[in-house]
Amino acid sequence: MASSTARRHAGAMRNSNRPWRSPAPMAVYRSATRPPRRAPRAPPIAAHTPAGEPFTTTDGRALILRPIRPEDADALRRAFARLTPEQVRLRLFHRMNELTAEAAERMTTIDPATTIAYVIVDADGEIRAEARIHIDAVTDTAEFAVAVDPDFTNLGLGRRLMQRLVEDARGRGLYELWGDVLAENHTMLDFVKALGAERRTRADDPGVLRVSFRLRDA
Repeated sequence: MASSTARRHAGAMRNSNRPWRSPAPMAVYRSATRPPRRAPRAPPIAAHTPAGEPFTTTDGRALILRPIRPEDADALRRAFARLTPEQVRLRLFHRMNELTAEAAERMTTIDPATTIAYVIVDADGEIRAEARIHIDAVTDTAEFAVAVDPDFTNLGLGRRLMQRLVEDARGRGLYELWGDVLAENHTMLDFVKALGAERRTRADDPGVLRVSFRLRDA
């Protein structure tokens, strides 16, 4: 799943993932199905369990899921360096050799009013998966992105992170969670399809599909 949030922070960051067994500034996304506002959106809520919660992979490895922290900047850079070149290309829609210190600092120092971000870390504090949403208050929607360490794919990390993002997005009363995916990224497309995502081709770029999860009725 590609994320303009990640592109904004990383300088241009798009998202590659494996199946779940779900920032250069961009124009505001305005959903064609955006519902009318019926009440003010719920205020930002505190992230779940700041200290983290235990998470066990499907092959039995013990990890911790927790909100991202400013002190994760170096670990985030190392996590990015472990991604394969193809993962990076599919996430960013182009190649990038490293995540700069400045970008990592921006990605780990978030504004909770507009961004929710989680990491899954091992006992040494190494980031094995990261996910985030960036909220558009105008449309009551949020763009999501998920990335998983290549040594930890197909172990349930992406699915658990996406569940957490959906929980938080619903808790804020958001209408839709969405992201852009390269049409060739069959792994991600299968991943979100298994979770019930809708998808459509972007009129301005037929090589990109927009996938979305409806969070509430209009």
